[in-house]
Amino acid sequence: MPVHLDIPHQNVFLNETDKAYPMKAKGVGELGLCGVGAAISNAVYNATGVQVRDYPVTLGKLLERLPQVA
Repeated sequence: MPVHLDIPHQNVFLNETDKAYPMKAKGVGELGLCGVGAAISNAVYNATGVQVRDYPVTLGKLLERLPQVA
């Protein structure tokens, strides 16, 4: 999975609008979010000790993988 350092610097300037959408905007948010899912999953692992490898990371997946306590 790529991280932010793997993506070259990008200048994004859009001179036209997209009239198909009410805000007349184009989305480019996915470019900056490539490492966010992995970072959140690793933070959950560091906090709980449970590694969830399939998205989305949900409370149900965490609870079923927690070790049983006496």
